[in-house]
Amino acid sequence: LAVGMPVILRVRNISTDLGITNGSQGAVQHIYTAICAHGFTYAICALVEFPHSKVCISGLPPGVFPIVPSTWTVMTLLDCVGGQKKVRLTRYQLPIQPVFAITGHSSQGKTLPSMIVNLHDGGFA
Repeated sequence: LAVGMPVILRVRNISTDLGITNGSQGAVQHIYTAICAHGFTYAICALVEFPHSKVCISGLPPGVFPIVPSTWTVMTLLDCVGGQKKVRLTRYQLPIQPVFAITGHSSQGKTLPSMIVNLHDGGFA
């Protein structure tokens, strides 16, 4: 994650009226970080500019929206000595991903000014 990096929002629709929805593309404008008890730096908020958004928050440039971490929790079974143990895993991260490459499914419905496509092998019939 870096300032200026193009990103795509990967979370529920925050506001369809403002254009902050799952799959919205933007660019990172600023990253706020903190340091955990183990000494690792992690992002607590990213200011992302969504150029086609109607968002206007006091103190921020037009189109800029703060993205805060989301939490996902899953349960799984781990093999341990004497059997299996049920473990709960929690992931806490910003719901954005780099958009240097996107899948065909993710690109559907988007207006992209230019793109590079490799149709050499495979593809669609």
